[in-house]
Amino acid sequence: GSASTSPIAVRGSEGNGQKQTSRSQTGVGEEEEDAASPANSLARALLFTALLAVIGVVAFRVLVLPRARTVSSELCQKMARRAAAFGLLASGVVIFVTLVRLYLEARMMGAMPGMLGPSLNQIVMQTLWGYAFMIQVAAAVLALVAFSLAVRGMRIGWTIATISAAVLAITPALGGHAASSPRFTSLLISADFLHVLGGASWLGSLLCVMLIGVPMALTTEGGDRWGNIASLVNSFSPVALGSATLVVASGILASWIHLEHLSSFWTTNYGKTLLLKLLLVGCILIIGAYNFRRVQPQVVKEEGVARLRKSAGTELAVGFLILLVTGLLTGISP
Repeated sequence: GSASTSPIAVRGSEGNGQKQTSRSQTGVGEEEEDAASPANSLARALLFTALLAVIGVVAFRVLVLPRARTVSSELCQKMARRAAAFGLLASGVVIFVTLVRLYLEARMMGAMPGMLGPSLNQIVMQTLWGYAFMIQVAAAVLALVAFSLAVRGMRIGWTIATISAAVLAITPALGGHAASSPRFTSLLISADFLHVLGGASWLGSLLCVMLIGVPMALTTEGGDRWGNIASLVNSFSPVALGSATLVVASGILASWIHLEHLSSFWTTNYGKTLLLKLLLVGCILIIGAYNFRRVQPQVVKEEGVARLRKSAGTELAVGFLILLVTGLLTGISP
């Protein structure tokens, strides 16, 4: 955290759980209410969605496509360029939503009792959230440049995009509950980083498989189309399995640290919201297991691909619900 002791300097945003001795309990409650408002929650959910897309594009290019051995190199290159264009769009959304969140943050802090309306410069330069904001914008701009190069077929673009995605994956932890936690701060930041990285690699790469990989594979002629789709899905499966393991393990660790007592799941707003998220995660794990056991073996034919689209669409829809709940959760103090 910051070395300064002024209220604005030591405050961690998203989590909003770092209480100031100079503020009344009413002020803390109003701050948390503002942080969990529909506008702030939706902005965070949209940011998480865009981050998921950026990281997912990189995972698709780096982890999924190289394993799809029966897909021709020419088709893989076309898919990679299409993915880079999607990443370019997602990076722009990250920048836009981050700037919107800066405005919402300034408005929220200006309305806090006992505080003079801080300038944008103060928020950016003197708060934990501000440090995360600067890193996030810089990494998103770098990703924008990287994907622009990748669209042109330049391999250096993917190297830069991979670095940018890794940096973006840690920014929610730096500006949220993890960085403002009074205990196990480094462990929580690491857990949150792995949580974001795992979730984005799983659902983000699935999004790319369904929006880019499958439609482009269907344009190939003859029996190759079904073989190409099967190859993509088979190469995605181990990525999904490893990523889901990261999500579950890091989520359990963070929950154990944030909630000191089991009863917090039903006695606190944070615990109740977290429980809802855990239930949704359980649902998406079941859907993913169903896709792996029942749907994946059938994608070698047209009917199987139709089932894949339906089940994967359901998986992604539940994933978006998880992001909406996470947007609310990160505005509530543990």
